[in-house]
Amino acid sequence: MKKFIIPIMMLLPLTMQAQTVLTEQQQLEEAQKQLEAAKKALQIAKMKAEAARLKAQTDSLNQEAAKAEAEAKQMEAKKAEIKQAEAQKAEAEPAPNLPKEEAVTKGGWAIPTTVAKKKEEAKPVLMANGVELKEDPKYLEGAVKLNHEGKVEFTLDTDANGKTAKQIYDIVYEYMSDLTQSDENIGSRVALVNPNEYIIANSMDEWLVFSSSFISLDRSEFKYQLVAKIADNHLNLKLLRISYNYEEDRPTGFKAPAEQVITDKVALTKKKNDLAKIFGKFRKKTIDRKDQIFSEITTLVKQ
Repeated sequence: MKKFIIPIMMLLPLTMQAQTVLTEQQQLEEAQKQLEAAKKALQIAKMKAEAARLKAQTDSLNQEAAKAEAEAKQMEAKKAEIKQAEAQKAEAEPAPNLPKEEAVTKGGWAIPTTVAKKKEEAKPVLMANGVELKEDPKYLEGAVKLNHEGKVEFTLDTDANGKTAKQIYDIVYEYMSDLTQSDENIGSRVALVNPNEYIIANSMDEWLVFSSSFISLDRSEFKYQLVAKIADNHLNLKLLRISYNYEEDRPTGFKAPAEQVITDKVALTKKKNDLAKIFGKFRKKTIDRKDQIFSEITTLVKQ
């Protein structure tokens, strides 16, 4: 009996050790199972969060779509109201250019109605050769004259409503003196006078302004002479010896006489129906200044 007990006692530790190893494996397997379960739980949580986010995004888009649809319906309703109001207004107003029926009294008298005059569309102005004018004719061909020396010269000849030479002289002298003190003056002056022969000569130096704003100023120095020759009941005024000094300190600047700037050859397009891009503004503003001076002085001597 002892023989059996002793071997059994010797094998007992080995059996217990085997059971211990088996328990550790089971623990490892259990840990792996728990890890897998945790991973699945985390994945499920992520999926639920993503589903919640997508649902919130879908709800937001649905709300925006509903809002846009409501705004569109409001806009359509507003358009319909405006259209209906216009239709009602058109029905209430009388048809244009159609006379209303006149209320005739028993005596045959009636108050006439005024028929609206039809507005005629402006027709393009054509030159003799059929080319359409793109600028006022007063600035185009023939507006700038050359004298016998080939120099640009503008001339005014006008009577003076019966005034004597002395009366005209006094009027013209005062006007030409005032010209030298204008806002655009640079260095103008009454250069020469001859009270006996009734001659007055101004040397004019002023700014010729093309455009002016708060941020830019486009202008040129404008030099010329005004010579007035006066007789009884007559004034002869010449504007001549014109020159320009434009942006002298810039690459695009120049200093040139009128013959190189405002003549038909350089200041008009080839078809002569419009002003040239570069020198056209010089021609236009020079003619405007000439017209202003001639008009003002004519008014004064004719008063």
